[in-house]
Amino acid sequence: MDSLNRDQVENEVMMLETSKEGSKFYSYVKYVYDSTMTATFKQANMKSQTNFDFTGLKNAKVKFSVTKKYPNFSTILRTEIGSTDLLLESKDKLVWKITPEKDEILGYKVQKATTKWEGRNWIAWFATALPIQDGPYRFFGLPGLILKLEDAKGDHQFNIIAIKKSDEILNQKINFGKSPTEILVSEEKFRNLWADYKKDPAKDFRQTLNSNTKLSVSVTFDGKTYNGDEMARQIEKEGRESIISTNNFIELNLYK
Repeated sequence: MDSLNRDQVENEVMMLETSKEGSKFYSYVKYVYDSTMTATFKQANMKSQTNFDFTGLKNAKVKFSVTKKYPNFSTILRTEIGSTDLLLESKDKLVWKITPEKDEILGYKVQKATTKWEGRNWIAWFATALPIQDGPYRFFGLPGLILKLEDAKGDHQFNIIAIKKSDEILNQKINFGKSPTEILVSEEKFRNLWADYKKDPAKDFRQTLNSNTKLSVSVTFDGKTYNGDEMARQIEKEGRESIISTNNFIELNLYK
């Protein structure tokens, strides 16, 4: 969200999948995007294809995902800076204050609770009839599932739209480990990487491009084809635009 243009509200469908082992919170749009990209590149490798057409493929606004491991609720934030996949692990507990106010959401009786976390004051509504001490993003620890969550300024809101019980996990097995491409970082290291990215958003892409000078790659988005150098310039342009417009993060303290 752009704090300078608060009238421009952005929405995205998110999924919170829970199991006996833990939970995963992620963008459904990103799930579709990643699945399509993976299938396309897998097929391309089989055919030695170097031109890719992703016209019409919707990109996600929300890139991060969060996993929580039960019962201690160790939390892993999976996010990215440029093309670098990062993991931030936390075992911190949120300190909630449960208040008397009550309401109803999707037919469930809910109660209000508040907490201060990562530079914001948060308001949550939880349902004791759903005995899952979980919620959206990195929030948990109330005596019931969090059905609504927002910060006091209304910059970020999480509103439940449906609840479904299923034996089939959409995003397959919840991964609590680290993949070979992911880097586990501290908050301090994350801030340093963020500062470097703001200086040159296309740095990672250029390094990848220059590492294999024999490979000629072209990519088509929305009917327009880019070669490697054009793609680098486009990534830098879009990166700088995103840095300017995306300035109101959920965790204010993380992007200082």
